[in-house]
Amino acid sequence: MTLLEQTEKVRQNVMNRMPQPIIENFKNDIQQLRDNKLKEKALQVGDHIPNAVFTDIEGNDIQLESLLSADYLILNFYRGGWCPYCNMELREYERLKTEFQSYGANILAISSEVPQLAAQTHEKNEITYTLVTDKNAVFMKEVGILFSISEKAKKDYVGFGMDLKKIHGNENFELPVPAIYVIDKSLKIVFVHIEEDYMTRLEPTELLKKLKNKQI
Repeated sequence: MTLLEQTEKVRQNVMNRMPQPIIENFKNDIQQLRDNKLKEKALQVGDHIPNAVFTDIEGNDIQLESLLSADYLILNFYRGGWCPYCNMELREYERLKTEFQSYGANILAISSEVPQLAAQTHEKNEITYTLVTDKNAVFMKEVGILFSISEKAKKDYVGFGMDLKKIHGNENFELPVPAIYVIDKSLKIVFVHIEEDYMTRLEPTELLKKLKNKQI
């Protein structure tokens, strides 16, 4: 089953179970991101990603440049281990990891969930590539994919039992839109895919195909 098929199945289940007012809140937030042209304002192909310092799942600092051992590095910005769509995406990149490596690309998954929770995300999804925390989402903000959660959405997350203060270790109430960036050894961006709709993701096999056909 492709990632698209997996996410669509979950989307339908969610839409069938979730109260309509909450669905409308999330739809409005997604439309707000589109109206604000977040996708257009974020860093684009040809720009350079800033070098950053992350925290790995063991609590150690790790610099982005130290991870540039292959021709390319895929940056998968995910919302957190609490997000079912993110978990499916993380697992799909794990499934295809060896193939990505065969075409010169390693994988780095980035969220702003605290390292202890990132470690749990890493373990439950049986991830073998690197997964890091962008503390206080500083790097995500520089990339331009971060947004503030609306007041209505804050209440909805509380209703779902998710304490974003504990998840992120701050009171900023910010999340990244799902995004895939591919950078080369000079930190230059060679591919970008951004989704305002958190229930929709790039099909990893499409990215693999571009690498295989040298379209990046």
